This record gives sequence, C-alpha cells and structure tokens, in this order.
Amino acid sequence: MTPAPWTVDPALINPRAVRLVEAFKDALARMRDEHGLTFDDLHTVAELLQQLRDATAVPLSLCAMPLFSEVFQGGGDGYTISEDVDSPTYLPDSPLIDNPGRLPMRPDEPGVPLIASGRVLDGHGRPLAGAEMVIYHASNDGIYSGIWDDGQPKDNLRGRQLTDAEGRYAFTTITPVPYSNAPSEAVESVVTAAAAVGRSLYRPAHIHYEIHHPDLIKPYRGEVYFAGDPVIPVDFVGPRIAAPSLRADTVRHEDPEAIAEHGFAGPFNTAVFDFVLKTRTSPETAIQ
Repeated sequence: MTPAPWTVDPALINPRAVRLVEAFKDALARMRDEHGLTFDDLHTVAELLQQLRDATAVPLSLCAMPLFSEVFQGGGDGYTISEDVDSPTYLPDSPLIDNPGRLPMRPDEPGVPLIASGRVLDGHGRPLAGAEMVIYHASNDGIYSGIWDDGQPKDNLRGRQLTDAEGRYAFTTITPVPYSNAPSEAVESVVTAAAAVGRSLYRPAHIHYEIHHPDLIKPYRGEVYFAGDPVIPVDFVGPRIAAPSLRADTVRHEDPEAIAEHGFAGPFNTAVFDFVLKTRTSPETAIQ
C-alpha cells in the first residue's frame, strides 16, 4: 500500500533536531513571557541580518555572531578560550615564515612595529613543539588583505609559523588597531541596532590565530586582544568576547638603543601571550 504523501518516515526523524527545536521554542516562550518578546521583534532581527549579509557578503550565521558569539566560545578551565569557527577574514595557504620571523608586509607598511611572542603549551604546561600557527590581522586602516581590494598584496600581514622545541613563537608585525566595517556602517538599521544595545560599530584591536598539532583534540581558533583597549566594552560582536584571559599586555619601547637593535625607525611595542591548549593527554583543568 502506498503511504499517504504527508506520511513521515520514522527512520528520517532526528531526535537531536527534535530536542533542539523544542528547546528553542521554550526559550522563545520564556523571552515572550519574561521580556515581552514579540513576533515583530523576531522579524526585525531577521530583516536586519539579511541586510547585513547583503552588505557584507558574509554568511548569515556569521552575521548573527553579535547575538550569540559568547555562547559558543570553547576552552576555559585554565585553557585558552577559543572560538571554534573560521573567521570570515581567514584565507588558506598563507606563507611560512621563520621563527623568529616577520609577517609579510609592504616596505612602507603603516603602523607601529610590534614584536609578538610567547609559547604554546599543553594542559600540563609542557611545550608543543612544531605546532603550526596561522597568524593574520587587519592593516592599519582596518582592512584584511585578500578580502577587499584596497591595494594590499594578498598575503599582507598573513603568515604561518612553527613553534620551536620549547613551544616558542615570535614574529614582527605592526600593532593592530580597532576598526569598523564600512559595509556594516552603511546599513542604517545595523547602526541603530548597535546603539540600542550599547555597542559601537568597532571591533577592538586583535590578532587571529589558528594552531594545529597532532596531539591537539581539535585545532585552536581564536583571537588575542590587547589589555586597556577602550573598544572592548563596546565591541560590536559582544563585550565578553575579549575575555581578560585573552588580553595581552603591550609594552611600548622608546629607548634609542633598543630601537636601533631591532632595526626600527621609531618606537615599537612588544606583547607576550602564552596559549594553553588541550591535548589527548591533558587533564580536564589545566595545571597552572
């Protein structure tokens, strides 16, 4: 007997999907009852996200990150907080640089030089030698190379580096600065929505890292920020994304001898940050 066209095949039902849909509905009902959520509110958000996607060409799920980004951060328990998602500004196959090394940059790259360094460790505090670090950040005008055509070479301020036997990394670049996204700024509803929840259209200065190593449970993906950045509390993506444990202290160096020793034309900054990542043999809580 041919089943009716509206018949659902039990074999196709996904129990997890059913649970998630019901939990989502329950959460919406609580927001309706406790905070006055309306259908018009949901429609406004959906329309805003569509406009943001059209303006930026970023996938819709990533456009929605300001709504939920902190929820899906990984790490914790002494491990470096991760994002567990590729940034829309990521590009594969960046060039391998020496250790210590220098990110590819233009001869007249604008910005204050920065020497970033640190170690990659497991949960026991042991070095992860030979870890591949993918490193990239925006230029001094807030533009990522290879994403928007602003005249930068494709791999500008992008590189890969392997940690040494002690898990150390070190590279020279320019000090990142806070930036806004011009296409987002052009969407009036985005500007209004950001202001309504007490956020700016800027992101704090940061460097993106991906870290790969055979012993890791999964690759690390995340951003390192800079202590004292005034944009952090009003970050467009959320004020808790740049957790205190993700903020590197920056030291400015103005001594002429130090400047000359490093071959810079003027003052420079240094920033040290250690990554603590969970391997297959790491404890649940990292040993500090």
